[in-house]
Amino acid sequence: MTREPAKSMDAARPGRLRVLLCAFSLLAVNIAIAATLFGVEYSAYNGSIEGTFIAIPRIMAKYPGQWSWWPFWNVGMPFEVAYLPFSHWIVAAFTLLSGLSAARSFHIVTAAIYVSTAVCGFWMALELSRRLMVSWMAALAYSCVSISSLMVPIFASDGGGALNLRRLQVLVFYGESPHTTVLALLPVAIVCFSRALTTREVKWKILAGVLAACVVLSNAFGIVILPVALLCWLMAYPSRPWWNRPLTAAAIGIVSYAWISPWLSPAMIRAIRANSFTTAGDFRYKMASWVALAAIGAGFLLLWFAMRRYQASSHLQFFALFGYVPTAIVMTWSLWDIAVLPQPHRYELEMDLALLLAIVFAGAAILDRCPARVRIAVVAVAGAGLALQFVHSVVYARNLIRSVEPGQLSEYRIAKWLDQNRPGDRAFVSGSGSFLYNVFTDNPQVTGGHNQHTVNTFIPIVGYTVYTGMNAGDRDAEYSIFWLKAFGAHAISVPGPESSDYFKPFVHPHKFDGVLPLLWRDRGDAIYEVPSRSPSLAHVIPASAIVTRTPIHGLDIAPVEPYVAALDDPTYPLATFQWKGMSEAEIRATVDRGQVIAVQVTYEPGWEAWANGRRQTVRGDALGQMVIETECSGPCEISLRYTGGKERIVTRAMSL
Repeated sequence: MTREPAKSMDAARPGRLRVLLCAFSLLAVNIAIAATLFGVEYSAYNGSIEGTFIAIPRIMAKYPGQWSWWPFWNVGMPFEVAYLPFSHWIVAAFTLLSGLSAARSFHIVTAAIYVSTAVCGFWMALELSRRLMVSWMAALAYSCVSISSLMVPIFASDGGGALNLRRLQVLVFYGESPHTTVLALLPVAIVCFSRALTTREVKWKILAGVLAACVVLSNAFGIVILPVALLCWLMAYPSRPWWNRPLTAAAIGIVSYAWISPWLSPAMIRAIRANSFTTAGDFRYKMASWVALAAIGAGFLLLWFAMRRYQASSHLQFFALFGYVPTAIVMTWSLWDIAVLPQPHRYELEMDLALLLAIVFAGAAILDRCPARVRIAVVAVAGAGLALQFVHSVVYARNLIRSVEPGQLSEYRIAKWLDQNRPGDRAFVSGSGSFLYNVFTDNPQVTGGHNQHTVNTFIPIVGYTVYTGMNAGDRDAEYSIFWLKAFGAHAISVPGPESSDYFKPFVHPHKFDGVLPLLWRDRGDAIYEVPSRSPSLAHVIPASAIVTRTPIHGLDIAPVEPYVAALDDPTYPLATFQWKGMSEAEIRATVDRGQVIAVQVTYEPGWEAWANGRRQTVRGDALGQMVIETECSGPCEISLRYTGGKERIVTRAMSL
């Protein structure tokens, strides 16, 4: 029989002062490691995705309350699809309250979350085990050691050494701030659920729901790892009747989702589902994936049975089960290149937290059976090792965390040139510039943001075609220009071999030389103009030119040729397009019978068009862009607005 959390004490409840001293010491250790991060405004790592995490709260703070449509990335998308919002809400609020720049606020908030993660893990371990010093040692080890780097050579190589702090490198070099937020909130959520499921106090059920919402609204990995952690807890702490706690946890989860459904919307879920298996690799399920998943599940049950068979404490059962799952996901990928979940390597951060807890508490359980002198010797050796590792981590962090003046970045110079010389125009911003572009300007871009959240799934095909020119031969530039016109790009930035751009994605960076007008060149970077008849995103075209078949690939331009030809045909009247906010626009055009208005903005249910007090028909074409079938005959003024449609009505009603 396993024991309830309150009865599974290995020691008496520790005094509050001792607990606070342990917590503050962990906070001090992590501040010493990450202190430099508090002073960063712009990171020197221009390939980091953090630029997008600065752009979102910057724009949220600049346009409060206009969070319906996001026109800046991938030809537009619903605002909630741009990214899960919790960490961005915090940064935007801090920006407004402090008056600091979004970039400065981002790094202060991110650093604060990072240094609190070990303290939150300590609280969870102490809450479940009531073992103060073991919990403190586990959290201290987590502060200084990355078990994933010790076990997976590719992580050690990428991070510059097995002893280097992987989670700090992932945060600073790759920009994994929302994932770091999950690591801080997850232990707190587990504590709240533990109390909610073992007491009758309603406040803990409410707090469990709030923390669950915060975790899943931080990062997609939180959507996966929180249910995994709760399953492990329920297996370690069974109830009588057995269905009592699972039903309570499920009820909390359902109510929590209803509350946050406007932000974790069906549109967001569809986007993640459509893109996650092909983002950052091919993670589509094969037979080997199903076999590996079954093997991991069998191993999980075997471990659970063994722990119960030998009457391991409930907290040790939880730590062991919780440590097993992300470790199995990562190691299956590392050893056999099999993905049981999309992007399995990124569960290394959960592995670092969960596996270290399992190892430390399993070691403590073994030491409990040893003589006192053996325990003292082992703790002394472990303490000395952690002290040395702490010093190493401080030095590593000082060398890792680096700032840069934005003027030194090619991404900054490109953004500022386009902002000053092509204000409001959509551009195809290439390479690492696409991440940082909207940190410095409100201009929209064809790509940008996160591929796993792309609503218009043809955009990645366009990007691949423009960058690689694969199989295009002598028509490489021609195909690229064709797609730039089709998606309303009026300029394209191209980093050459001498550029400081991190990715330099063009296989043929000089393919536009002599083909497109050169607008600007500096230090290896170039901006070319994409000639067009009109700078507008709205165009009057014949109904026969609407794209009705989605191209198979980037060289399959036949179904789109009539559409692109109509954009430049002077026989059709010009239309104007002007944004009136982030989710409203005004179109003026003269339309005759047999003509429609093509709008180079992603179509989603929820777009509404009105003219002369009457609602017009809005639908999508086979490229995922809008078509307005207006009833106007002659001059027409159309008000275009994104409301979110029925989905938003339903989710807001659920939230209320």
